[in-house]
Amino acid sequence: NPCAELPLSVGDSCRLLLLNLSKFVVNPFTAEARFDYEAFHVAARKAQRLMDDLVDLELEQISKVIAKIKSDPEDEAIKQVEMALWERIYEACRNGRRTGLGVTAVGDTVAMLNVKYGTPESVDVIGGLYKSLAMASYVESVNLAKERGPFPVFDLSKEKGHPYLERVLDAADEKYGIRADYEKYGRRQIANLTTAPTGSTSILTQTSGGIEPVFMAQYKRRKKINPNEPDARVDYVDAQGDAWTDFIVSHHGLQLWKDVTGKGDEDFEESPYAGAQAQEIDWEIRVDIQAAAGTWVDHSISSTVNLPSDVSNEVVASIYERAWKKGCKGI
Repeated sequence: NPCAELPLSVGDSCRLLLLNLSKFVVNPFTAEARFDYEAFHVAARKAQRLMDDLVDLELEQISKVIAKIKSDPEDEAIKQVEMALWERIYEACRNGRRTGLGVTAVGDTVAMLNVKYGTPESVDVIGGLYKSLAMASYVESVNLAKERGPFPVFDLSKEKGHPYLERVLDAADEKYGIRADYEKYGRRQIANLTTAPTGSTSILTQTSGGIEPVFMAQYKRRKKINPNEPDARVDYVDAQGDAWTDFIVSHHGLQLWKDVTGKGDEDFEESPYAGAQAQEIDWEIRVDIQAAAGTWVDHSISSTVNLPSDVSNEVVASIYERAWKKGCKGI
């Protein structure tokens, strides 16, 4: 089915894999914090190779479905529609070998580098992260084409002068020298990259999701208690007379900041998450972040701009206009 972050040709599938960017930050939340671009390049190339293997696994499973249909006892006329569907799915997968390699924990990664998400500096940092991802992915896609052959409908003459491909290939060629191999062997995938919402996966990695900022880094919750229990602390009594105790919930990245810096709950405003939560970010900068990342993404990006409930139609229109002028594929 079509999805927002990975526009598909008819019959194609959304194949997603992501890298946790926060794992490549060395010395997070310290003055020596840096992003390990070399380690990330190696991991991203491995991830692109895994995605290529995923295409072959999908083709293998589709072949089993087709074999099952062929072996079914029904008349050929009855099986014709289903067979045509699965053959079209097979050809869409085989012809393009499309992948959706992406990332998660952009919000946490920026914070770990002591940069506030939603500042002009964060736009540059995020653009650099996505540039590194694009170069690694395309280097490996060309390398895979040299090893295994290009996607079947590859045609070098149709790609000459393509603005996106030229941008990525020029950047990758300058650092890794892939232009000659690309022109000789082609690319393994018709398109490589995306950023999905990564909600469930990011719960597992305990990070911010996709390209999004942290929704809320620190907040207060209440737990109903028995006030007669030893050491019970009553912070609130409701209208029914029930006793409650308050406690602070911290986002995992913020807790790491506290552990590294020795700060406490009361020091939240000193953290790089303060002023960088979803509801606090200027929507124009939010569009600029997506545009900076999208410069290096060949599919699209699943992204949310948080607005107040009383926002005017004019402001919404201005956001769409800014996104269009900045080259976003969607907003």
